[in-house]
Order: sequence, then structure tokens, then C-alpha cells
Amino acid sequence: MIEGNKTLNVAVQLPGLIGTVLDTTGVTITNAEIAAECEIIGQNTTCWCGPEYVWSNLVCDTVNKCCNVQTCVANISSVTPMCLPKVNISLIGVLTGSSATVTTLLLNAFNVLNAFNSLTMESSILTGAYTYAHNFTVSLSSVFSTLKVQNIIATLLTNATIYSLNVKTLGMVYMEAPVGKVCYNSKQQLNCTSMEAMSKCVWQMSRGEEVPLILGPGSEVSLSDTCTELSTITLLKTNGFWSGKYICLFVSGNIAHMAMAPITIALLPEVINVTSTPQTADCSAAASTKVNIVCSIENSTETYMSRIKLGSMENVAPIKDERNGIIKYTADFTVDCLAVGKPSSLEASCTLENSLNQLRNRTIKVPIIYPSDLFCAGETIEERIWPKTKNNETAIIDCVAFGRQGTMKRKCNGNTWGEEVSLCVKAVLNNVALQAKDFEKGLGATQEGARLIFQSLKNSTTEENENSFGDVKTAVTVFQTMKLASANMPLGENLLGDFIDSASSMLNVTWDGGDDEETGKLASQYLSSVEGLVHSIRINNSEGYNSSNIQLQICRGGSSCNKTVFNVDVELNATAAIVKTVGLQSLANRLPKMGYEDAVFPSIVVSSTVENNTQQSVNIRLAFPNDEGGSASMQCVFWNVSEQRWSDEGCEYVQGPGNIGYCKCNHLTSFSMLMSKHSVSMPFLDQLTYIGLGVSICSLIVYIIIECLVWTTVVKSSLSHFRHTCLINISLCLLLADCSFLASSFPSILNDALCLVLVVAKHYFFLAMFFWMLSLSIMLSYQLIFVFSHVGKKVYMIIGYTIGYVCPTVTVAVTYVYYDKATDIPYYSPKTCWLTYQSTMQGSIHAFLFPVGFIVLANIASMMVVIATVLKPSGAETNKKGDKDAAKSIIKVIIFLTPIFGGTWILGLFVFLMDDFTQFITYLVHYAFTIVNSLQGFFILLTGCFAEKRVRDEILKIVLGKSGKDQATSTTK
Repeated sequence: MIEGNKTLNVAVQLPGLIGTVLDTTGVTITNAEIAAECEIIGQNTTCWCGPEYVWSNLVCDTVNKCCNVQTCVANISSVTPMCLPKVNISLIGVLTGSSATVTTLLLNAFNVLNAFNSLTMESSILTGAYTYAHNFTVSLSSVFSTLKVQNIIATLLTNATIYSLNVKTLGMVYMEAPVGKVCYNSKQQLNCTSMEAMSKCVWQMSRGEEVPLILGPGSEVSLSDTCTELSTITLLKTNGFWSGKYICLFVSGNIAHMAMAPITIALLPEVINVTSTPQTADCSAAASTKVNIVCSIENSTETYMSRIKLGSMENVAPIKDERNGIIKYTADFTVDCLAVGKPSSLEASCTLENSLNQLRNRTIKVPIIYPSDLFCAGETIEERIWPKTKNNETAIIDCVAFGRQGTMKRKCNGNTWGEEVSLCVKAVLNNVALQAKDFEKGLGATQEGARLIFQSLKNSTTEENENSFGDVKTAVTVFQTMKLASANMPLGENLLGDFIDSASSMLNVTWDGGDDEETGKLASQYLSSVEGLVHSIRINNSEGYNSSNIQLQICRGGSSCNKTVFNVDVELNATAAIVKTVGLQSLANRLPKMGYEDAVFPSIVVSSTVENNTQQSVNIRLAFPNDEGGSASMQCVFWNVSEQRWSDEGCEYVQGPGNIGYCKCNHLTSFSMLMSKHSVSMPFLDQLTYIGLGVSICSLIVYIIIECLVWTTVVKSSLSHFRHTCLINISLCLLLADCSFLASSFPSILNDALCLVLVVAKHYFFLAMFFWMLSLSIMLSYQLIFVFSHVGKKVYMIIGYTIGYVCPTVTVAVTYVYYDKATDIPYYSPKTCWLTYQSTMQGSIHAFLFPVGFIVLANIASMMVVIATVLKPSGAETNKKGDKDAAKSIIKVIIFLTPIFGGTWILGLFVFLMDDFTQFITYLVHYAFTIVNSLQGFFILLTGCFAEKRVRDEILKIVLGKSGKDQATSTTK
């Protein structure tokens, strides 16, 4: 404050402040300029802001006459802040009403805002009878209070000529986004910060001139849980799909604060189509032939380096051609028909490199016809031209039908063409599939978006329209995609009708694709997808929904559910929050009949989904109408989704009174499942499993306790120390494995995460038990063969723990990663909570069978070494042991070593090989394996504890409380 008539050029003094450190806060002044000045003369005060400053909202709200004036005659010198830097704020509004002009109305309403600059009417459009849409922009130089603008809008809406008014703002929200090009498939995060807390937030994205679509949770998008002042979106995979403009909106009432930023990605093509002309290289009549390779991608803003190869030949500068939104790279090659080895085909590849040196490659096979090869001659059918094709190869041509996209294929068998298979898809249906993929990734992932997808699908696949196999395949793909999407974006019951109607319409059309295997696979995918969507749709009030081919019935609460779908009575005993029962007509005969080729299938498939079940098991009874008469032999089967086959495991046909029969199913888990290709259900097998495991677990706990009590007494040498260490670890691993098995006995009540944990636990602990058994057998064999070779305790322990725990860890980890990432076969089956079996050498169960089989055989070989050593006479013996003594020795060795060497598990190999349940021996092996191996812990207690004299004596000493001296005396008499 300058007193009296003195004047001071403040601007001259400002540079002296730069560099000043404020000790109390640790802040350094880096710049200084005049923000506001006041002149006080007597009782009058006049204030004004600097050239690039405006009054703060606090000043404007406190002294209304200061708003939107350059100089304010008022004593506001004590208000902090008085002036703030100018900012560019825009209010972009849309007003609908009956008035043709609203400029004056809007100007009078908004010019009361602080730092008001201008009102610009962008357009006024007549949208209906006496209805206009007015687009306007209000420009401000200061931020504003959201509440103040809401009050302005509320006041305007009281005017009868105004129907609606919504405003978006720019400048009230700050967005942090990556700058410059980002790598393809990288992970990027965008943050949006609002100056005020708002009620909700929305993220949008647009590409080019497209209308912005809402972003929701998806496979490639993750959103923050809360977003009143700070909102975050994470792009998990930045591919070309996500290159565009991002918009974040903080919404409250009729106001949405908005920020925008572009994301530029170093693109790689999502799809590369590689084709050869001709499709088959013809070497039947010349020493060489020409082949043209074309690499096609969608038009892109990225500039690619391209390379095309055919076999060992490479073209690093193919010809580039851009036309109709497609970029084609073309290269010509000459195939040497007399090349050494005469390869049956050559590999053609196309490699594209983006501006950040990232690569994408696609390859195809180009067959070669030699003079001795069979082939199908070129053929023209209507407008479809099929090229000359080698035996056992499939020719592919583009669709020529109007309004369809995709390809047609035809297989050459010998020198005869097979049936034409159309994979041509209606353009409108192809768009639905693209929308579903967008939805699954997170673009447009809203309830309304899902409903529109199912509506469009229903309209595209009605019976009145001609549907090709490609149409059916694409429609099923939409269901699969939406099933995957539902894991990230829960679907509400408002789309239940559209979903069931669209799924029902699919069962009215023909599914004939000329290949029964492919048709069966498609039917299985359809069933899995519909079941998955029925499970994922959240039901609140709906009692179900019926369409021509699908009926859905809902039960809530209670201990049982009785419903009827398509005249099939379904009774399900389960105490659950909700039970969904769905019946599907005209589907059973489309599923593969593997193992039931001669059976007559009803047209109805029934599926029940139980949510939040509190019972350990679920029993279901289905009364199907018998259209075949009393002479028919009825069999109950269910479709095993994980194994893609019909199965009667856990199901039986029960003949009721009055010649009325029904199917009764329950799915428990018996011990022999560990070594079986499929889950097994036999009378009392589950009960025997649980009784045996209960005894085994108790025995192992007792054994471990005893070992701890007698440890210091029985461990007197390196050999005994290692032996008992092995026994302790074998018992501990078996105990944990048995407990994990019991915990997973009722898969129907477990969620996927817990089921996976238990599968890994069983896989690991059973393998660890066997590897410790292997350590013990190796140690015993070594000592018997190399009698005079001494191995120290430290070496024994290193070898033991390496084999016992490192080997199973590596086995389980490699198996899980391989089946989770590298194959289409899952690591585990949620139906059994155990490893999967697909076919010979396919399925994760082989990662259990092979180590167990090898170890059991190795341990049996060690047992043979022990038996041979026992039977071998010592140097002092002159006569051979009698046959009776030899037999006793052999029996003793077998009894003692079989439980701790896992010898009984050899029955498991027969369990795996024997899956013909029409044979009595199959049942016998399953029962024997279950009884003997579920009691393995009990046998270890008997042979490892009570059968060993030193342990037995120490137990007696502890129990009877005898002194060490008395005990020693009594044992030497």
C-alpha cells in the first residue's frame, strides 16, 4: 500500500522478486507480474485487473456490479483472490423449443456469468411441427460455478416455449493423455480431473467423423470404479481399433463438463489377407510356373515397410496399390518345378513393419501339383469360378452374390469336387458381428448397445430371409462374443426378450454346411453361448420368457424348483438364490452323436443354471415325453460342454409308476476321477472315496505327530534321517492333496477361481508326493547297489528337496502356462475341478499321468532291486535261503514298500486305459483303485510307524512312561 500522494512504478520492482525462496513453504518465485491494482482516495476505492486477468468468481458473487466491467468502484482490495488469469471456457448448448429465435432470451440469461465474452448462435433448425433445435456457444474468460449455470438452466426451462436445454463445457476439465505416437499393443492410461465434484462420469471415443460411442468395461478397456472428481480409463491393448479422439464427461443434471484428447497409435493391420494367383501352383506340364502373391489390408494412415516371401524367395519392394479403401502389396515369383525334393507346397508370407519398427506377419500354404498328383479341374458354376485344385486341398473364392461379404469354399477329393459351402454373410449381419466385437472390447458397451445388437441379430436371421451356413456361423459368433462380453459388462433383464427371440430365430434356419463335424461343432458353440448368456443375465423381477424355440423359467429361493419347459417336467433340489431353467427345441439332433450314433434324440435340450447354491450337491430330475412307445430303451445323457460329447456320467433312467419314466442326475466326484479320462459315477464309489479319504487324513495327521515325537530317537544316521524326511514330506503332501480333493468334491458350488486354485493344489501336491517317493527309491537303490559309497546328509537333502518340490513346481507351472496361453484346450474342467482330457496326447491330464506313470514304474524297479538284494545270500552263507523264507522276505518287502513307493497307483494306469463300462473288469479296477488309494495314508501309518520296531518301541516308551534305562534293559533280555 502506497500512502498519500506518492506514486511507485511497481513493474520496475517485480524482477527483484524472481528467484526469491519462501522459507516457510519451500516455494521459489519463478515469475512475477501485476494481477490487480486498487486506488484508494479518501472513502472511495477503485480496482482493476491486469491485462490478462479477470475478476475472480468470489469478487463477482460478492459485489455484483464488478461482474463484466473492467474497473470496479468498490472496496474489494481485501478479497483473495481478487483477479485470476484469463482462461478459455466454452458452453456448448442445444435448446429445443417452439420459438424460432432465442438469441435475446439466451443472452439475457447467460451474460450474468463472470467474464462473459459472447453468445454465438451456431444454427437453428426446424426439426418438427413448430419445434426448433438451436445450437449455441457461450464464451467466457473465467471458470464458473456449476450450480450457478444449473440455476440459469432451471430458470430458462420454466419458460413454456423451451422444451429441453443441455449444455456441454470445455475448459472446466483437464485431461492427461499420451503425447505423440504410442506403440502398438501397449498399455496406456488417460486421466481426467474435474474442478468440482459431479454426480457421474462418462468416457467416449470417436474415429474420424464417426459419432462418439460410449466406452464401457471390456476385454481391452478398464475404467476406474469412482469418478466424481477424478476419472481414469486404461487401454489394455492399443491397436488400430483404439486410434481416435477420446472425450471424458463429468455430468450433473443438464451440464456435462468435457475434455478431449487424441490418441495416435503406430498402427499394425488387424487383418492381413494373403492370397495367391493361382491358388495352386501348376507344375504338371512345365519346368517352372508363375505365382502372384497379394497381401491386402484395410486403408491405413500408417506407412508400412512390406516384404513378401514365397518359400526361400523374397521380394522386399512389392508393388503397392490403393483402391476402394484397400491397400494391396503385390509380388510375382517363379516356382522351380524341378527343385530338389519336390516340396508338396510352399509357404507364402507377408510381413509389414510400422514406423516404430513393430512387425505383423501372415502366412498361407500354396500347394503344388506335379504330373503324378490327382487334382480337380477348374469349373465354372453360374458366376462362380473354381480354380484347378490339388487333391485333398480346399479352394476358396470370393462371394459374388449381391449384398453378401466373405468367401465360399469347396474341397477337392481325388479328382472330384465336393459340395460348395457358402461362408458368405449378409452385409447387415456382418455389421452386427462387428458391433458385437466392439461391444466386447468396450466400445459402446451399454445395456442399450447390447439390446440393439440382439434386435439386429433377430431381424437379420428370420426364417423369411435366405440364410447361408456363413450367416449361421456369424450369428453364433455374435452369441459367443456377447457371452465373453458379459464377463466384463453385466447384462440386465431388459434385453432378455430380444436375446431369447434372436437365439430362437436361429433354430428355425438350416445349419447344413456340408460337413457334419463342423455343423456339430457349431451347435455345441451355440449351446455353450446361450447357456452362458442365460447364466450371466441378471434377473430381478422377471418370471421368465417364452419364444417359439426357447422357453426360460425362473425359480427364486426355496429348497426345490419345479418347472415345465416344452412339456418336460424339471425338478431340481437346490437351496439357491435363483434357478434358471431353459428348454431349447430343434437342437439335440444338431449336436454330435459321438458314442450314440444309433440313438434317436428328442428335439428338446434342457439346461438348468443354479446361482448361489448353499447345498453340497445338486440333484435334478427330468421327465421327458416318450414319443417312441414302451418298447423303446431309454437312456439319460447330458451334453458335456468341456469335453464336447454326450455323457451319461451321474445320470440314470428311472422307471416310475404307470409306465412313466424320468432321468435322475447328480454329479459328485470319486477318487478314480484323478486317473480317468472322464468323470466317473458308480454305485457307492463316491461314498467309498469320502470314507477312505477321511480315514487317510486322520491317519496322516497321527503319523506326522508321531514322527515329530520320536524324531530325535529314530534318526541316528544320514540314511535314517533322509528316509524319515522323505516319509514326512510324502505324508504332508498326501495330506494336503487329500484335503484339496475333498474341498473340490462338489464342483457345482465352487466359483471358477476357487476351482482353479484347488485343481492347481491337487496337481501340485499329488505330484510332489510322487517325486518324494522317487527321491526315497533313488536313495534306497543307491545304497543297495553302492554299499561302500557314503553320501552325506547335506547332499541327500539337496537332492531330495530339488526332486521333491522343484520338479512338481516346474511341471505344474509349464502345464498351466501352456494350456492357458498356447492351446484352445483348457487347463482344467469346471465340471470336475480336475485336469482335462481331450484325446490321446491332448489334454492337461497327461501332465499328471506321465510323471506318475514314470515314477511308479521307476519305484517298482527299485522294489525289484530290494527284493533281489534280500534274496541274495551273504558271503558267510553256504546254503541258499529256503523257499519259505524267500517268500516271506518278498511279501515283507512288498507290504512295506508298496504304500511309500506308490505301487498301488499302477491301478490308475488301468483306470485311464479302461473306459468301456460294459466290462465287469472296468468296474473292478475303478473300485480297487478308489479303495486302495483313498486309504494310502492309513497304509503309510501302518508300515511307516507301527511296523517299524524302533518307532514302535519309542511310542511304547512315551505311552508307558518308562525310563530310557528300563526300556533298554527290557529290550535286551
